[in-house]
Amino acid sequence: MCSRYLIGDGTFEALKEGFFEILDEEGEDFFLPFLSLRGDIRPSMAAPVLLRETSGEREMAERADGRKEQDAGTPDRLRMKKYIWGFPGVEGKGLIINARCETALDKKLFAESVQKRRCLIPAAGFYEWSERKDPYFFAPKGPEDGKGRLLLMAGFYRKWEGQERFVILTTQANASVQGVHPRMPLLLSMEEAREWLREDCEVSRLLAKTPEELMREPLGQLSLFL
Repeated sequence: MCSRYLIGDGTFEALKEGFFEILDEEGEDFFLPFLSLRGDIRPSMAAPVLLRETSGEREMAERADGRKEQDAGTPDRLRMKKYIWGFPGVEGKGLIINARCETALDKKLFAESVQKRRCLIPAAGFYEWSERKDPYFFAPKGPEDGKGRLLLMAGFYRKWEGQERFVILTTQANASVQGVHPRMPLLLSMEEAREWLREDCEVSRLLAKTPEELMREPLGQLSLFL
């Protein structure tokens, strides 16, 4: 599973390299507040997600804000949004923060969102705990200082009682994560991430992919309280 991840100093810049359509002001609005809080994202927090906003969705948002309506022929575009991590659990108890790739399309709670409301959750890396409760940090292999590292986690979203919420998809752990935890986020390459956001995405194929190999760093118990 994935229950905590990190937004780093270079996360937005790395995201813009692959998604140049994103507006600079969206990055400032959605990423800087998290960097000032050490960048750790936990369930129930609002966090940046990237999605493809259709002309219809944009028109409805603009009507609600009292802004001028867009022409119906306006093309879809990529947008950064700030959504809450987790769907309310059964009878409002707890949060559902992850969904298994293997069964997401078969579950009533997830299926429509996976098919119609897909998003990407950008991160510099994620945390996982072993059975012995030892914490590890997983990040893309790259520069030692971590600048510009980017993971694109696949997810989906929907509205609950007026709040937009997202869930992260998980898959079987690859060799990098095995030995620490049996599950890990579904990670997409830049090309796959663009496909994930397209309306004509071959969803089942991407749900079955094996994520890239990662750097694994043991943290030690004190790191949990920094």
